[in-house]
Amino acid sequence: MSEFTPLTPEQPKDRIEALPAPEKIEALPTAEQAEPLRAGEADPVQRIEAARDTIEQEQPANEQDDPLQRLQAAEKAAEPAAPTFVNADLKKVTLRREIQAIRRKLPVTQRALSRVVHQPIVRVLSEVTGQTASRPSGLLGGGLVAFLGSAVYLYMTKHVGFTYNYFVFLLLFLGGFAVGLALELVVWALTARRRSQ
Repeated sequence: MSEFTPLTPEQPKDRIEALPAPEKIEALPTAEQAEPLRAGEADPVQRIEAARDTIEQEQPANEQDDPLQRLQAAEKAAEPAAPTFVNADLKKVTLRREIQAIRRKLPVTQRALSRVVHQPIVRVLSEVTGQTASRPSGLLGGGLVAFLGSAVYLYMTKHVGFTYNYFVFLLLFLGGFAVGLALELVVWALTARRRSQ
């Protein structure tokens, strides 16, 4: 039976008996007992000593100091200043990279539309109109007044007999938009004291 075969429940004693006893194990051979070097083989001890000498020669004198002193010096060294704020340039770069990553996933038609919509001029106009013209209160007021006014106007044109003018719808919408903004301003002024508390 081989010493490398797996141990089965029936053979544990045979396997244990095959191992040499600890007192029978011989110590490693000394340098005198080792076999001589083969032809062309370099002495490993000489190679290790040569490598140690090379490292000591290449290592500068200040690095041969105490490792604890080197560690303390490295800890005291000034760290490079990391940017602690986000500036406009960083925001622009991040926005451009995110838009490019999203565009790669879009179909060709939507990719072209995205290029048009995300032009700086279009973005600025969109943000300005989003802060002023597209107020929800103005749109609600304009829509309600335009709907109710157009319904009354259409009823009058049918029963009185004059022609329907489409410009009236635009005027009603703009008037309702102004009324909605005015109501929002009044509500904002009345609740300003409550918001400040």
